[in-house]
Amino acid sequence: MGYPQQQAMLAALLLRPGRVAGAADLSDALWGTAPPAKAVSTLRTYAWRWRRILTAGQPDLDVLVTSGDGYRLHVPEQSIDAFRVTELTARADRAGAQGRPEQARELLWQALELWEGEPLAGMPGPFAERQRQRFCELRLTLLEERLAYELALGHAARCVPELTELTTEHPLRERPYGLLMTALYQAGRSADALGVFRGARQLLVDELGVEPGPALEELHQRILERDPALAPPASEVLSLVGGAEADGESERAKDRPEPPPSPRPLPIPAHLPPQEPDFIGREDLVDALDRCLREPERSTPAVAVLVGMGGVGKTSLALHVAHRVRGAFPDGQLYADLHGGDAEPSRPEVVLANFLSAMGIAADALPDDIEARTALFRSMVDGRRMLIVLDNVRDAWQLRSLLPAAKGCAVVVTSRNRMVGLPVTLQLNVDVFHSSEAARLLRRAIGEARVAAEPEAALGLVEACGFLPLAVRIVAARLASRPMWSIAGLRERLAVEWRRLDELRAGELAVEAVFELSYRQLTAEQAAGFRRLAAVDCGEIGVAAAAAMLATDAAHAEDTLESLVDACLLESRVLGRYRYHDLLRAFARGKSRDERTDEAAAIQDRLLDFLLSTACEAFRHAVPADPVASAFAPPGVPGLTFADLGAARRWALIEAEDARALVAQIASATARTSDEGGAVTDAARYEDEVRRLRRAVDLLIALSPFDVGNRYAELVSTADALVHAAVRLGDRRAEGRARFLRCTIALAAARFADAETEARSALTACREVGDTVVLQQVLNDLGLIAQYMSRYPEAVACFTESIALARELGHRTAETATMVNAALAQVRAGNPTEAVVVCREVLDSGAYAQDSSGQAYAMYVRGLALQALGEHGEAVSWFEACLELCASAGLHSRSVHARYRLAESLRALGDLEQALPHAEQALAQCEDIAFERDRGHALAILGHVLADLGRTVEAHALWERAHTLFTRLDLPEAAAPLRGPDHELTRAPG
Repeated sequence: MGYPQQQAMLAALLLRPGRVAGAADLSDALWGTAPPAKAVSTLRTYAWRWRRILTAGQPDLDVLVTSGDGYRLHVPEQSIDAFRVTELTARADRAGAQGRPEQARELLWQALELWEGEPLAGMPGPFAERQRQRFCELRLTLLEERLAYELALGHAARCVPELTELTTEHPLRERPYGLLMTALYQAGRSADALGVFRGARQLLVDELGVEPGPALEELHQRILERDPALAPPASEVLSLVGGAEADGESERAKDRPEPPPSPRPLPIPAHLPPQEPDFIGREDLVDALDRCLREPERSTPAVAVLVGMGGVGKTSLALHVAHRVRGAFPDGQLYADLHGGDAEPSRPEVVLANFLSAMGIAADALPDDIEARTALFRSMVDGRRMLIVLDNVRDAWQLRSLLPAAKGCAVVVTSRNRMVGLPVTLQLNVDVFHSSEAARLLRRAIGEARVAAEPEAALGLVEACGFLPLAVRIVAARLASRPMWSIAGLRERLAVEWRRLDELRAGELAVEAVFELSYRQLTAEQAAGFRRLAAVDCGEIGVAAAAAMLATDAAHAEDTLESLVDACLLESRVLGRYRYHDLLRAFARGKSRDERTDEAAAIQDRLLDFLLSTACEAFRHAVPADPVASAFAPPGVPGLTFADLGAARRWALIEAEDARALVAQIASATARTSDEGGAVTDAARYEDEVRRLRRAVDLLIALSPFDVGNRYAELVSTADALVHAAVRLGDRRAEGRARFLRCTIALAAARFADAETEARSALTACREVGDTVVLQQVLNDLGLIAQYMSRYPEAVACFTESIALARELGHRTAETATMVNAALAQVRAGNPTEAVVVCREVLDSGAYAQDSSGQAYAMYVRGLALQALGEHGEAVSWFEACLELCASAGLHSRSVHARYRLAESLRALGDLEQALPHAEQALAQCEDIAFERDRGHALAILGHVLADLGRTVEAHALWERAHTLFTRLDLPEAAAPLRGPDHELTRAPG
């Protein structure tokens, strides 16, 4: 609809249809006393745009016409809501003056329903602001008039909730106080009516320094004097006193004919419990729920279901929104807690009896069976606008009979189970707090100053609560009642998992009790699955892994997982992946201890064997014919199989973090057992510990061929824990493999000194126990380290011994890979011709026919050797072939090397236009996957390309960054000059 000023111009014309608005009038309406220099020209542009919009498809229409220097808009007044309000108000005034209050009230209802949010919202300019204020005042006036008619018609009790809300929203407006006092007095609540006056008077004195106006003072006096003129209409009296008459009047009435009985007005229930005074956040959920409940065009009742785990704040959210929208439901609000988590939940026929009683049905008039009560309930709410809040519903059976059929009604349901098979308008999953929401609740409870004094501890505290609203509320209450406690102190108390739930108690609030309600609803099989799946520290669990843990098939395991999701005891944010909330995991483990069903070790063993068997299958695809897969695979344990390397890699990338978490858990438990009791003396137990630790190490080694990018950093602490546990157990084989793993991690992070230390320790341990499979890999890594450190003869010696071991093991793939490594060492040592021969033999032999990674590596080294020989044209061809293979096989790290070397050869050929994008892309890839040594080379090569392009300042900056990086990594490249011989720019010292 155009710019805001353009919309404001249309509003100014719409509110004076058929009349001319001059340019000065429009300028004043849009910009006031500070119009832009080209105001008239701007107005003409807006008018031209509006003509196009308003006459779209009908060019002959004269909707917006020019008149003098202004414009006139020809539209029927009936099409403008503002004029419809004026017309309806005038008709209401006439109906009221003619003694037809019902019609007057209905006309005012129609006028008020034309408001949809704030009029002219977001439109700029003085005119729009004046109209906003006018319409706001008009709406309040009409609302007051409509409520006055409601009182005249004997609906005093019905008006009390709406008038209470109106006085809260407009506390300095006196007429709503008068109407509320009248409603309370007519409803038989004289004391409350007088209390309203006292509160209003105090507020006016405090805020404005004035006494209430004469009308309010007079009404107050009339209530004190019990003025008969204030008495409710006859129908209201009958509803309040049950139709009883004074004795004298009763005698006189005997001689009069009996009048027809007045209809007894239905009570207006207002059952909503108070909402939380410190409700926080949930803006998106509140807005979605509000829109659903207020939807004016619906043809069926709105049914909104809030689903979430216990303690997540479903009830708080439901009540917050219910109070917010209750004005849209003037015929009442019903509330019931259905106790869905209790052993005996509320029966729907009992809830119906309570609802019908609240709506005026006497106990002796209630039908006996549930079908009849449901029918009566739906008849009672038909044609009425009522809000019904059904809290803590167990299932669809409990809910079905409580749903109205009237389209004017709305229902809000909270449950820990998803509702299936019901006419649900909106189903919202209520999740835990965002960290900012949890922090806001904590600040509100204990004060900004305490949180500001310990910001990190505060964040750690709400993280320990898993951002669960109930848990955050509990720790906030504990800190609020103990002002001398530090936030960090309470955070430390929550750090120990097994006592965390004990700490999350405050008065009648307890997280564990809330979880217990959900747990009781599970079948025995579901409860067992809930406990067993919590035995591992994995962030997410796949169906196949869960099947291994539960010792069942995948279909059965998926049924169990999905049933726990339906009960909100597990989350599933990605298809086929499941996870615990941290506090629910702690609760499940506590149930295992309490019920003496702790099977953690056996469950971890089953998962470890499944993951290791599957990882070895994936390893076979990554490194064909490698004996590691056969040597590491647990005998007799089936794992997953893969169609190709891509499928194997996808599985490895998904499961890598969970595998690391399981290995860390096993290593920690093994080390803790050894630390607590010294060496493990029981032979059987010792064998179990050794077997478990060895398989844990083997799992991470089997996953090592897969590019896990930034996850290398996360593996460091796990590898350290494995080494510590192996040393504590005194198992040299596990120690050798763990140190080899630590070497691999350090090597990937370009920490060559650390890698060499670990490799030499692994070498000693592997030689000692005869672990030749890993020994061959260790020697290969030592060769790589020596090569990176420019110790080329040493590198060739290590590679030679590694090749001999590979041949002894029959490991053709490892033999070939190490030959290519040795060829690379020859390139670095200044013997590229020999390297070209080796790479040609390897590629021609077909040794890498099923190994894309090895084939890409040989292509890369051949290109590097040709580059060293100055044959850059051929080098470019091999680098490009390598990149093409890397792209098809998903070999991201190898593609980085090939790309920056390709840029280097293109630069040597003088093709700077092609060299620049390759150099830039290589650097970007290095930034993404955090390969620091390669980043240094990419920086240096990009610097050379930029320098050749004359961008020497940028080149200098890149060379400085490369030098800083090489120096920090303690690499020989730090001592070499980075500038080319054909550039005058020299690197600054340091």
